[in-house]
Amino acid sequence: MGSPISRIDAQAEVPDQAFDDRVIDLDFHVNPLEDELLSYVEDDVVRDKLTTEFGPTPIMGKWDAAYGIKEGNEGLFTQGRAEYAEDVHEACEKFAIDDPIVNAGINNLPLQHHPVLKNGIVQAGNDYMLDNFADEGVYTSMLVPKWDTEYAVEEIERVASEDNIVAAYSWFDPKTPWGSEQFEPVFEALVEHDLPLLLHGSLAYWPQHSYVGDEMLTWTEVLGFDWPVHTMVNIVNMIMRGVFDRYPDLNVVFQEGGHWWLPFLRYRMDEFYEMHPDDIRITPRKHEDGEEYLDRRPSEYLRDNIYVTTQPLALPRGSGQARNLLELSMAEDTFIYSSDWPHQTLDPPTWFYTSRAFDEDLRDAILHKNAEDILGI
Repeated sequence: MGSPISRIDAQAEVPDQAFDDRVIDLDFHVNPLEDELLSYVEDDVVRDKLTTEFGPTPIMGKWDAAYGIKEGNEGLFTQGRAEYAEDVHEACEKFAIDDPIVNAGINNLPLQHHPVLKNGIVQAGNDYMLDNFADEGVYTSMLVPKWDTEYAVEEIERVASEDNIVAAYSWFDPKTPWGSEQFEPVFEALVEHDLPLLLHGSLAYWPQHSYVGDEMLTWTEVLGFDWPVHTMVNIVNMIMRGVFDRYPDLNVVFQEGGHWWLPFLRYRMDEFYEMHPDDIRITPRKHEDGEEYLDRRPSEYLRDNIYVTTQPLALPRGSGQARNLLELSMAEDTFIYSSDWPHQTLDPPTWFYTSRAFDEDLRDAILHKNAEDILGI
């Protein structure tokens, strides 16, 4: 088997029509160099500790992407590296991406141990992104720590009103799901600033991936299925614990968590809830608000408050099957395009033009209209 990574030939892969349509990319990674990122750390003690020989993220996961391909972690940068706004513009021009929503993902940050040091990286990351992207006219998602809700709110209050900050970026993982009441202050701040919450898969697998994590040995298991399972768990937890009844204007986007499980989730949630709804009243939010049931069927929150990014699209070969699956997944209301640039798994907006499963309305909804609705751009 040949190498699974190669730089995509944009001229061969991207249809001409894509360059005529607006394409918003909701998962575009930039890659600040470590020394430059650390120069933005304001706390002297934090900067001193982060600049030891171990660097800002010394703890590595038990499983690493480098095991999955011959080229190792260089596969994360197959399409290039984006350190500054001009790098982003150059990459987007090739792939018909008009508006990337850039993030300094640092997706192994939740894995690290010391919250003070992690907060220092969040502060530095946000200031780096403001200087090099938001201030340069590039739409940017700010980092929001999951491990420290008080500091998360402080950062939202500090950064959210800056020009071109259009979303908050955090992580989902095998640990505390986002329906937990500890995240109430974060939801309140996001709704106040009209920012959607983007939740990306993380490498928060310390000391193990999950209760079965020590037996998960391959890329296909960890990235292919562990992340979608955690996505489903977080979505159901948020819906059933009444997050969207209390915060009906909160929009949440799950990145890299898959999407074809949506029909399963849609019907199974409704079935289970309608058979056994009475325990809703003893979930903390509902009990505090004196409410007995959810305001709507669980599946309605999927359509109204939850979005999923498309990369990798993994479209069925038959256009009829694909069309049925897209309809069952409520794709016109729930899907948002993402490329996952610059990884070897990059998805250019090709299928939306080459597959007969997409009509113009569905294509437009996924490529830009759904993103426009929640980002206000």
